[in-house]
Amino acid sequence: MRKKTETKKTVSKKKTKIIEEKEFLDDAQIEKKAKKKVTKKTAVKVKKESSAKTKKVSKEKRISKKTNEPKTDKVKKKSKKTEEVEEIKPLSCEEIFPENEEAQESSSEESNKFKREPKKTYKGTLLENKIYIFDKTDGEEIYDYGCFGKIKDDKNELSLEEALVLAKRNKLKIYENKKELNVEEFYEYACLQDKEFPWKFTVYEELRGRGLLVRTGFKFGTHFRVYARGVKLKRGPKSVREHTKWIVHAIPENYTCSFPELSRAVRLAHNIRAKMLWAVVDDEGDVTYYEIIRKTP
Repeated sequence: MRKKTETKKTVSKKKTKIIEEKEFLDDAQIEKKAKKKVTKKTAVKVKKESSAKTKKVSKEKRISKKTNEPKTDKVKKKSKKTEEVEEIKPLSCEEIFPENEEAQESSSEESNKFKREPKKTYKGTLLENKIYIFDKTDGEEIYDYGCFGKIKDDKNELSLEEALVLAKRNKLKIYENKKELNVEEFYEYACLQDKEFPWKFTVYEELRGRGLLVRTGFKFGTHFRVYARGVKLKRGPKSVREHTKWIVHAIPENYTCSFPELSRAVRLAHNIRAKMLWAVVDDEGDVTYYEIIRKTP
């Protein structure tokens, strides 16, 4: 009996030791897990704090940039966009009428006179298909303003196209029998005098708007003769630079012509060492220029 009791005691002691060891191990594992959880939580907190700090710094930078940027920057950005759009827009005859660098350099002294605008409006008298400025000084000033008209017998003789351009620029008042004509009335009168006036005036105004010197081409059998940019015709003998560069004939979009007519125009342009251009005016008033060249095999 004693042996049995002793064995039971030893067995119970062993069991208690095993249970104590298990409990000790469980406590250690729990402590390890708790430590791991704490480390994970601290790491997450550190990450959150660092991300929040970076977000605050980035926001502060953005706010500082916005405050430092002037208000005019937005306007400048918009203007840049419009400038880019404005730069993309093509010109119908930019390739045909390039800028003449030699003419610009040589005419630097005359540019101020050529671009000088008269301070007053001038009086012109309408007689049939011409407008006359009888005052000698006024006629000379109009001619010097942009080579408008032709001075003859101390008076300036303007064509219908020249007079209408000056009237639209508020530089000329046109009178018929002491009655002043406005721009619309004079345009209607010119259309009655010349059936080709609508497209002739469209081409003339377009060429003048490009800064080109335009004169009548009547003696060459065309509508206009055109000089390079910067050229100003002087009274007296012409210089080499004052030679006609283009001969322009204005026609409507539905115009038809024969091959002999084209051939005559091209041969005439070659004889005077100029280029022949056909200015086609469409129904919307846009002008397109066509150059016809004679080629021999």
